[in-house]
Amino acid sequence: MSQWQAQRVKFLAHTGAVMTAVPDGVVLYGVTALQVLQVALPARLQDWERCHVLVPVGTCRPERPGVVAHSTRTAPTPWAIRDGLPVLHPVEHWLQLRGSDDELVEVADGLVRRKRPLIGMDDFRRRLDEMVGRPGVETGRRLLKLVVAGTDSIYETKTRLLMVHAGLPTPVVNHPVACRFGVVYLLDMAYVREKVAVEYDGADHVGNRTQMENDAQRRRDLQDEGWLIITVTAQDIAQPAAFLRSVEEALILRRAALR
Repeated sequence: MSQWQAQRVKFLAHTGAVMTAVPDGVVLYGVTALQVLQVALPARLQDWERCHVLVPVGTCRPERPGVVAHSTRTAPTPWAIRDGLPVLHPVEHWLQLRGSDDELVEVADGLVRRKRPLIGMDDFRRRLDEMVGRPGVETGRRLLKLVVAGTDSIYETKTRLLMVHAGLPTPVVNHPVACRFGVVYLLDMAYVREKVAVEYDGADHVGNRTQMENDAQRRRDLQDEGWLIITVTAQDIAQPAAFLRSVEEALILRRAALR
């Protein structure tokens, strides 16, 4: 069992114990619900030690260590039961977070992932429309313009936001490229016309010789198709000036060649 799996098992056990002791009508809140739903959160927003719950006014508030109670004037209606725990619609929990604009976009991307998305973009917009007038909704509608469906990781979102904030165009995410022998690769972020790709490398495969060889073959295949691949690492995200300059210069050169 990985460290993350062990942490999650402990978290679910604590959360489950809390929910068995609270009155009817209490549901999970914000960060706790999103962690139950397995939505990737920025490190600053994670809270694996406490259980956040939403308690209707007039209901006895739970008083026990490791529990944070938030009040609501309306009786919450669960959207789903996950791991035996009641959660609201993911957009409601997203709006309950207290993060920066970029952090909220990172979480929102996680709701509409390429693999196992919790909701679609239409459902996202519809739920915000249904919640008009509630705190945070206008901010949510403004940030939704930066949300992109179909991403694979929070680090890809971080990379894309750095590029957009630097004035670069929003890239296409997970763009498919057909190469020789019928192999199709998905590019993390792509400027399709210019054939410039930006890919985040988390170095998870370091030491895995087979994966490293596959990655090298993938890069050669994409280069044979005319793609320029710019790799971004965690260090680049922390100090983005160099990789942003590389992307900008690549786009300028490729556009000049297309004239």
